[in-house]
Amino acid sequence: MKKILSLVAVFGLVFASAEVFAAGNTGCGLGSVLLKGKKGKVYELLATCLNGTSGNQTFAITSGTSGYEEGAVIGMTDVEVFVAKNMDSLATDIARGNGEYVDTLASMYKVQDVDGFKTKLKNNFDKIYTNTGVTSKEVVANINDVVNG
Repeated sequence: MKKILSLVAVFGLVFASAEVFAAGNTGCGLGSVLLKGKKGKVYELLATCLNGTSGNQTFAITSGTSGYEEGAVIGMTDVEVFVAKNMDSLATDIARGNGEYVDTLASMYKVQDVDGFKTKLKNNFDKIYTNTGVTSKEVVANINDVVNG
């Protein structure tokens, strides 16, 4: 019975954390070092489990070893998550130059001139959404280029 409860608890944690795993963020520690460069859910799960064993992830953070990067963003940034979850609605708002999604994006970027931000995005829509198969990561990179360029 204890084994079944343990398995249920482990799978519950794994599925509750699915978004973190999907983002490819396994953290630092032994698993990240041993499985560096590997792709796929199985490797991410294995790396995460290995990172958590024997307190080596805690050690990695406090000692600055095993893949720990000081000041690194955990998982995807808020902008990346927002864009990934709202690609179509954001595209519509950027094309119009107005709307709640582009307002939220302006807030996330902490811009002072919101109207100028919206106009800049609208005028550069084709540089942001370059094709129908553009990924959310590409959209974020393109927005960054437009905003900083």
